Amino acid sequence: MISARTTPHNNKLRSDAPLQLMAPQRWLKRQATSLAGIALILVMSVSLAWQSADWLRLLRAPVASSNNSSNEAPVAAVNPEIGQLFGRNSAANDGPAPSTNLRLTLLGSFVHANPQRSTAIILSEGSTAQRYSINSEISSGVRLHSVAPDRVELLRNGRRESLSFPLNSSTTSSVQSNTQEVMVDPIEQLSEMESDDLSQLRERMDALRQQMQDSGSLPGTAEPTEQPTEEN
Repeated sequence: MISARTTPHNNKLRSDAPLQLMAPQRWLKRQATSLAGIALILVMSVSLAWQSADWLRLLRAPVASSNNSSNEAPVAAVNPEIGQLFGRNSAANDGPAPSTNLRLTLLGSFVHANPQRSTAIILSEGSTAQRYSINSEISSGVRLHSVAPDRVELLRNGRRESLSFPLNSSTTSSVQSNTQEVMVDPIEQLSEMESDDLSQLRERMDALRQQMQDSGSLPGTAEPTEQPTEEN
């Protein structure tokens, strides 16, 4: 058998092998903190880039929606009937409301400082006059929208219509006079009570004066007596 001979060169190679394996490990241990910092910076950079992309998408979204709305505006102008299917625009309600053709008669309007507490007296054909408040239903599909001193506005199936006082009508004049009497009734009652009290007081004073005159105890009716005068 041939045995391998150990030489000084072979022993040196065997002793250098563990040192070569330990060198990378020592380097990794020394640079562990730096490597961790670099990895953290990379992660934060990726996260920041992702968030920046999200912010850019959010900032560009309103611009796209405004462009879409500007492009759709001419279509709505060309076909206004399609827009009415989704309700009327509130800006269209700013103008004066047209007169209604309903058989209603405005008899009185009571304007309150709070518009929601205003009321109106309206007479429907074939029924008695009633007092309605805001948003109360007058007839099917007709509600009281607002009250003004000279007219009221009705909301008829989503459309505004105005109802004014009639110009000359015997019925309305009689009803208006009745409403005025009802409103002024407490003042008239007070004046009547005062006049009645004054008349009763005058009658009592006249009766008392007549009684005193008959008995001769009234100072004004007694005849003056001549007082004797001394002659010098």
